[in-house]
Amino acid sequence: MSQSEHSNITNLTIYKKSLDVFKLCRHIAAYVTNDKDIIAMHVSKNHIDKYADKLVMDALGLIPKIVETENETNSIKKLKHAKDLRFFIDRLYYNTKYLNTKNTNSTDFIKLLRIEIKKLRIIHKQYVRSLVQKN
Repeated sequence: MSQSEHSNITNLTIYKKSLDVFKLCRHIAAYVTNDKDIIAMHVSKNHIDKYADKLVMDALGLIPKIVETENETNSIKKLKHAKDLRFFIDRLYYNTKYLNTKNTNSTDFIKLLRIEIKKLRIIHKQYVRSLVQKN
């Protein structure tokens, strides 16, 4: 990937918001799991640790999918990749629902994350529309 392609991707609104969501997910996961790392959360038997791990991993999946979408040259595949982002966004929202019901000491942070995920949904919809209009 050339430097100009990299800078174009990092300037996308959906990329920036996805990065913000990832950072927030990681902070929430650290908070609800008493600062466990990803591997410790993954192997843990605790349900909260498992959902925190899923939250971080789904948020982590957003950025590569955006890069994959932007690097795709076939317009039909590009649109499919863009639409696939919604899967990660929806799973993030689902995992916040579970954490919200099981962990009462982090509800304020989770509410903030849900607001950011809703913003990401709107940005995603605009992103898909922009790709459709280019075709």
